[in-house]
Amino acid sequence: MPGRIAIHLNDDTVCERRMDIGLRLAKERGAQAVGVYPSASVAGLQQDENILPQDVRTTLRKRRDEHREATRAQFLDKAQALGVQAQWRTPHGDAEDGLTLHARYCDLLVMSKADSTDSLTSLRPNLPEAVVMASGRPVLLLPNFGTIDTIGQRVLFCWDQRREAARAFSDAAPLLRHSQALTIVEIDRDDKRAQDLDIHENDLADYCVSLGYPKPKHLLKDSKGYGVGNVILNTATDTDADLIVMGAYGHSRMRQWIMGGATSTLLSTLTVPVLLAN
Repeated sequence: MPGRIAIHLNDDTVCERRMDIGLRLAKERGAQAVGVYPSASVAGLQQDENILPQDVRTTLRKRRDEHREATRAQFLDKAQALGVQAQWRTPHGDAEDGLTLHARYCDLLVMSKADSTDSLTSLRPNLPEAVVMASGRPVLLLPNFGTIDTIGQRVLFCWDQRREAARAFSDAAPLLRHSQALTIVEIDRDDKRAQDLDIHENDLADYCVSLGYPKPKHLLKDSKGYGVGNVILNTATDTDADLIVMGAYGHSRMRQWIMGGATSTLLSTLTVPVLLAN
């Protein structure tokens, strides 16, 4: 059972959607909610303001302060109406640093990808990926469109025997315990390696059952001609999954996190909530 769920709040176009879903998840799981609204929504924004005339800077900051205060009131009111214990935080400085650190004081951070129609958040389209890779905590990424009635009742877990996937499986435990159906998908599995290391076909399924999770349906898929990311999305549709759990792979370059191919494909066409862990 997660104790604290952080929710990234901002002046982007899908902030209220993220707020509503995050608070609902906190209520369902009996968790505290922490609204995190970085004072600098975009890295470098405050520095860029210095080249603007003083009156323009004053106007921009006033608008930002007004929006932050309105968001604070909305967040706390919604939490109170749901009976969710809530806290409000406004870290100063770079948004990535603030979100990364606050995520480490929580069990889960709720975020969403930048909306292409939002000129401000589009300046940092890789912010969720950067936080996933740096925080050491799982991040729940929400699609920007579509109805999300449930999260974690029908889970698709992406397994490839690697460290990142094992970490995602562990981090998703609070959600997996309450799931009703669990599907494991392995894509392009190396059968010879599994045989050489004496891994049995039912090892992962038995492990899930030992933890009190639903006995999973185990699918083996081939990515040839489709790509791993597309196979995951198609499998999520076929199994009616309301949550995808997977490890995040990537490396950093000058503070810009470059995600692996499957992760990038998945996040570029996000249709189902995805829990990412590194």
